[in-house]
Amino acid sequence: MTVELVFTERLSDLDESRAQNFERLRKRLAVASGGQAVEGAHYEAVNPQRLARASSIVLSGATTPWAFRDHAELDRLGDAVVAAGRPVLGICAGMQLQVRFSGGEHRPSPTPEHGFLPIQVHDRGDLLHGLPDEAIVFHDHDEEITTLPADFRVLASTPACAIQAIADPERRWWGTQFHPEEFRPDHPAGEQILRNFFALAG
Repeated sequence: MTVELVFTERLSDLDESRAQNFERLRKRLAVASGGQAVEGAHYEAVNPQRLARASSIVLSGATTPWAFRDHAELDRLGDAVVAAGRPVLGICAGMQLQVRFSGGEHRPSPTPEHGFLPIQVHDRGDLLHGLPDEAIVFHDHDEEITTLPADFRVLASTPACAIQAIADPERRWWGTQFHPEEFRPDHPAGEQILRNFFALAG
């Protein structure tokens, strides 16, 4: 089985820098998953059959504002992800999509967060297992969740963003507003989070 990585950036916005970020994410997921194959697809051309066969699905971050997106395309992606019934990790915009697919809402944040900054961990029951009360992770977001569907619980927060990580264990959906794929030796929490997801997905 393979991990299906869905790139949530628009194809028309895929420049060299974004393509390099996507490839780095793919490689880090392959390592964190224990060497599973990671297949990439853009959300505009996602294959529902491939999603349904995957061991897990990861929804990437993106930089294009939601106002410039085709909502019908996003809805088609949501239908395919829900129908697949696979474990899902949403990263940044990917988490916002999970909330959208479940009936929640997000909006531009009055206080965007960028760089390595702390989160306050409230729940270590699954995705954030093994993290301290305060963990340093990489942020790069200008949006925040404003209405969280009832099936989700909040795992972490910051003073500027009340919903930094979420979980719906029954559905096996997890999400982070921050970017766990961006980690380094002095800030290793993101790598632990990725490994936790694949352990949960297995």
